[in-house]
Amino acid sequence: MKTGILSSSADCVALLRQLLAGRDCAVYAGAEGLAMAREDGVGLLVVDLDALAPHAAEAGTALHAFRARRDGDEPAAPAVLLLAAPAQKELLQELRAAGADDYLVKPIRRNELALRLALLLRAADPQAGAARLVQAGTFVFDLDRMRVTSTERPALDVALTQKEAELARLLLAHAGRPLSRAFIQERIWGAEPELPTRTIDTHVSRVRTKLGLKPEHGYRLATVYGYGYQLERLGPASQ
Repeated sequence: MKTGILSSSADCVALLRQLLAGRDCAVYAGAEGLAMAREDGVGLLVVDLDALAPHAAEAGTALHAFRARRDGDEPAAPAVLLLAAPAQKELLQELRAAGADDYLVKPIRRNELALRLALLLRAADPQAGAARLVQAGTFVFDLDRMRVTSTERPALDVALTQKEAELARLLLAHAGRPLSRAFIQERIWGAEPELPTRTIDTHVSRVRTKLGLKPEHGYRLATVYGYGYQLERLGPASQ
């Protein structure tokens, strides 16, 4: 599926190209860019409203035409994600009414933009193998790339092993509850009789470090003496 970027900002285009890496991607400009994107068969278009503000009068009509179903057997209209500055509230509302699927208000947070793009891509082209993203607590796990990001800490983007990802999601799913070592072993490693004693401790330590599960980031991962571990959610991460 072809994706499109309608923006006059080089930084915005560069960021979106990074997030859409590996996809057939084209860049457009102005209200006429909507018509060009439609002719090109774009299935998902990201619209930076800075590029449409000078063409506000015709923008709504142009977007409505872009969203209209095409001829043939295509099952759905193309998807549209809007990126808007707070001052563009009126234009944002107009384009939402014209059929835009979703929007983000600037300043854009990379991790949130990546998540919104993945969800729209999956909905627009479910057969294309869009990234499998799972949110747990304030973390987003990309199960295809085996990386984790945070909705609260844009700088966080780290690689995990399969076991680390499974352990992190298990702890987050049971935040506030103590988990026994036996429970953790059964859920993550299964019935492995030869599992080394330090394996769980080592993986918990790595998860704590990689995800930054510390009070200053809104979490505490503590040892429950003689039993196991407990993850506590303390509150929003400190700025």
